[in-house]
Amino acid sequence: MNLAAVLDRTALIALYRADPFFTGLYIEASRGTGRVIVPSPSVLAAERQATGVARHAASLRFAENVPFTAGHAVDAMDRRAEDRPVAHVAAIAWHAVKAGEPLRGLSPEPELYAGTGITPLNPT
Repeated sequence: MNLAAVLDRTALIALYRADPFFTGLYIEASRGTGRVIVPSPSVLAAERQATGVARHAASLRFAENVPFTAGHAVDAMDRRAEDRPVAHVAAIAWHAVKAGEPLRGLSPEPELYAGTGITPLNPT
């Protein structure tokens, strides 16, 4: 079973800027030895911080793009998350825990997730 990594907006920006950790993670996904999950609201949020990230994220053929669903919204209403991209990453993690799936949120800014019940790994 391969570990899945959810990339938030800060992680997508790091991947776009060729951060060695995130680049290596994507290479592992291309080999089938890991999974990279990209929440759709994170793509938009990353683009607002760094022009070009959305086009790059959309071109990642070995990444799984996950839309913000009604189920994610319902879960997010019960937790404290300041913005939708953070709430979406947290909801994906909550769903994985419920399903017993191995998953890790990654964020160079884990403090964004205070109060959500998840603690993303800061690999930088």
